[in-house]
Amino acid sequence: MAQTILNFKLQSTNEKLTPRTGVAIFGEYLKGINLESLCNTNLPLAKHPNGYTPFEFIYPLILMLHSGGRVLDDIKEIRLDTALSTLLKMDNIPTASAFTKYLHKHKTIGEDGIRKINKQFLKRFLKSIKSEELILDIDATFIEAHKNTAKWSYKNAPGYMPMVGHINGGYVIDVDFKEGNEAPASKNLEFIKQCQGQLPIGVKFDRFRADSASYQAAIFNHCDKENILFTVTAKKNKNVFDSIKDIKDDTWQFFSKREKVSEFTHTMQDTDNAFRMIVIKKDITPILPTMEEYISDEVMMQYQDEIYYCIATNDNDLSSEEIIKLHRQRGETSENKIKELKNGFNMSYLPTSNTQANAFYFAIGTLAYNLFLLFKQILDSNMQKHTVKTIRYKLYNIAGKVVSHAREITLKVNEQFKELLQNIRYRAYEESLQ
Repeated sequence: MAQTILNFKLQSTNEKLTPRTGVAIFGEYLKGINLESLCNTNLPLAKHPNGYTPFEFIYPLILMLHSGGRVLDDIKEIRLDTALSTLLKMDNIPTASAFTKYLHKHKTIGEDGIRKINKQFLKRFLKSIKSEELILDIDATFIEAHKNTAKWSYKNAPGYMPMVGHINGGYVIDVDFKEGNEAPASKNLEFIKQCQGQLPIGVKFDRFRADSASYQAAIFNHCDKENILFTVTAKKNKNVFDSIKDIKDDTWQFFSKREKVSEFTHTMQDTDNAFRMIVIKKDITPILPTMEEYISDEVMMQYQDEIYYCIATNDNDLSSEEIIKLHRQRGETSENKIKELKNGFNMSYLPTSNTQANAFYFAIGTLAYNLFLLFKQILDSNMQKHTVKTIRYKLYNIAGKVVSHAREITLKVNEQFKELLQNIRYRAYEESLQ
């Protein structure tokens, strides 16, 4: 007889077990906030009467991404989970190949449909931050993809360069899915206007933040015209460096132990108005004065680039220190949220060689991410700041057993999780009434 290390027996069972009880609770929440109707209204319907509905494609794909699925083939884990299918009444779940065909068939129309769905859910999100300033952060991110159609980027790899727009708390208001060879600074103004178009009538951005790719006169003029306060990382050209040299020594103030701050008024050739240039001087190892004459202008510019960090702004009310703190918050709102989108929801993987189909898939990923932000609002306060990986560990991956008897379905879980899950269900119901 074959030996084992520990003396427990292994047997099979026909009971409906699921390792995704929390995913079922999330799936119930999605039905409560009308995802089914929004999908079937804004996405193309099948021409054949027995074909899959748009919801039957989007719903299990979102559940898969929340469960940690990385590739389209992982949809089979949702298909095989009969307990989950029973709870959520998912009678028809497409195969991975059917999903691929769906992405290729609808492409741009599908991407636009997801954009409309996100716009509807945006209204829910805005209600939760109605007392805050509305801040738009935009940032480009590179997705390496060794597809035969992917364009080579300045990152020395083929892939795509989507521009992502976030608002307070990280909600993705819109995405411009670009080829890898497109510069991060291209069409930024057009993208800002695109994000403005997603806002409900009567709602406007209060602030705009971005990196140096948006250091453009046209963007500054647009913000001034729209009464939007901006903070943008400045490009340090010769004119900026000349102005920095003219800053008097007694105007530098300590911002931190290794940073000093000062400012001057600046303008670009095509800007309608002058703006403040906030300068942060970092404490790094200085160059010996006797060595300066032996250093090329190019190397000296690189050295000065390391010393100084500049922020352009049209905000004349906040102090320099307040502008710096506000601008640096974009690292959490934009950069870290893009990491969550790419790593937490596996949007660093794109399934096809067709750019437009990948754009559609990426749009579905952003919808999954936005729905996660909305779902966290009904969780206990101690769980609302968690990433999706932590929520998977603490909530989504709770095991359960589904029992069907006398036309009644019962979900059985360990006693320690019952109250947690029931409270979420109660809040989900209240949310569905809004």
